[in-house]
Amino acid sequence: MNPVTGEKSIKIIGQDYTLRFTWRALSEIETQHGDSPNLFNPAVLAHVASCGLRDRHPEMTVEKIMDLSPPLAPFVRDVQQALQWAYFGPDAIPKGPESSVKKNSPLGSLRHLGARFLMAFRRPSFGD
Repeated sequence: MNPVTGEKSIKIIGQDYTLRFTWRALSEIETQHGDSPNLFNPAVLAHVASCGLRDRHPEMTVEKIMDLSPPLAPFVRDVQQALQWAYFGPDAIPKGPESSVKKNSPLGSLRHLGARFLMAFRRPSFGD
């Protein structure tokens, strides 16, 4: 893992891979899916991941990722982190209106996706 270079080590079905979203990959993702790709849609997630894997692992196509079908939630988390590093490097995601990030940036969608991720896997509390 290297947040400075945006490289995120991941495992897919026991095999090691390196995710890294280049500007070319980010541009393709935004062109195909807008600035808020729904990473909980397996087809979208497979395309986004294939963009991040393409430079080092060209064999990891959308079809191959869909065939492997890694566990969704951990895969979403890894892709999210690699995307965050691609946009912000080792820094935290800026918060508040004072940030100089464009209005419809993936910043908002990353926060939204993170909240959805936490809500989806939150344990129900009994007695509330």
